[in-house]
Amino acid sequence: MTMSAKISKLVLICGLATASLGTTAVMAKEGGHHKQGHSQQKHQARFLLSERGADKLSLTQAQQTQLQTIFDAQKAQFKVLRGDDKEAMKKARMAHKEKMKTLLEMPTFDEAAAKELLTERQTKGEQFALINLRTQHQVWQVLNAEQREKYSAMKKRMGKKGKGGKKGDRGEKKEG
Repeated sequence: MTMSAKISKLVLICGLATASLGTTAVMAKEGGHHKQGHSQQKHQARFLLSERGADKLSLTQAQQTQLQTIFDAQKAQFKVLRGDDKEAMKKARMAHKEKMKTLLEMPTFDEAAAKELLTERQTKGEQFALINLRTQHQVWQVLNAEQREKYSAMKKRMGKKGKGGKKGDRGEKKEG
């Protein structure tokens, strides 16, 4: 093998390795994105129910009580949807994995079975998303116009703060 052929082969291998690592990173990030809505809701509840959130938005005691009720209801709905029985959830996950494995090992692709598997997952995801949207709507209805404006601005700042590099305690970028 000539030197240029070896170099070409090495470049190809490096390129494939880089591409596969990049794809894995993107897939992992997208996989984590699925639960992001839930964690954002949890963060929203924690902030709005905190003393700091109540002070920043000038929430009345009645509003705080309403928000507590809304977030308690959301938590209960999530619990019902998820179920309490961890063993049953584990069995359901294993059954789904087994169906997926069976689908992939079939000599020919069964589109109907694939769609059925996807529909099972989508339905539950849609139910979680619906609960989240309903909760966001209810929260929005509790806040007055001034509080909505303040809260929107805070969310926008928090969103920007989470992007674009390492942050210090006060949001300034750290070098390196």
